[in-house]
Amino acid sequence: MESFAKKLKELKNRRGLTAGELSERSGVPLGTLNKLLTGVIEEPKLSTAKALASALGTTLASMMGEAADIPAAEDERKLLHDYRAADGYGKALVRKVAEMESGRTADGSEAQDDRALRAQGNDESAVITLPLYYSPVSAGPGAILGGGEHESIEVRASYATEQADFALRVSGNSMEPRFKSGDIVLVHQQDTVLFGELGIFIADGEGYFKRFMGDRLHSLNPEYPDIPLRRFDDFFCCGKVVGHMKKKS
Repeated sequence: MESFAKKLKELKNRRGLTAGELSERSGVPLGTLNKLLTGVIEEPKLSTAKALASALGTTLASMMGEAADIPAAEDERKLLHDYRAADGYGKALVRKVAEMESGRTADGSEAQDDRALRAQGNDESAVITLPLYYSPVSAGPGAILGGGEHESIEVRASYATEQADFALRVSGNSMEPRFKSGDIVLVHQQDTVLFGELGIFIADGEGYFKRFMGDRLHSLNPEYPDIPLRRFDDFFCCGKVVGHMKKKS
């Protein structure tokens, strides 16, 4: 049987991806991914294998080979039974929850990626200069973003900061507990984000920091309801949140 490490390297190279790009696409921390690629970890967790298979555009069976025949646990069999018994609405709801959870678990990868890169010997003295815009981005009901006034900040070079084009300060508590008011989010400038990704959006002239859910914006704080996009006349994406720095206490 072909080793998981060999299969993973073959698929990664065939797709023309670097380890960093595959880590970002799959949500698997770069340190974990490197251990899988080198065979330090011989068998991945099932959730990790699924994430990598999805990012590489292949099936779990192809990724795992014989290991894909792992028998399902009792709760997994019951979940499959309940899913098959559900009507169309119920099945769609289950798929939506699964997509949301996949996006949520991917969100924690940035900080782990940073630690992994530093552990591999990155020069911690290297710094990157980013523009930090004065107007905060709302993690609440929405705040009007001002013009292009900003200050330059120096941040330590890392996987996340090297992707960032600019930074914004968070205002509000709707993205707690992960993001608190006063934290700084690092943003890669782009005009679209994928379903479940965190982004910066402008809607009717107001700025939002939310998770994109296709037809609505979602807050991590369960006290805040989703914001349907149909309520806005004008809506566009400013960029994807690729990391953040906590407010200094």
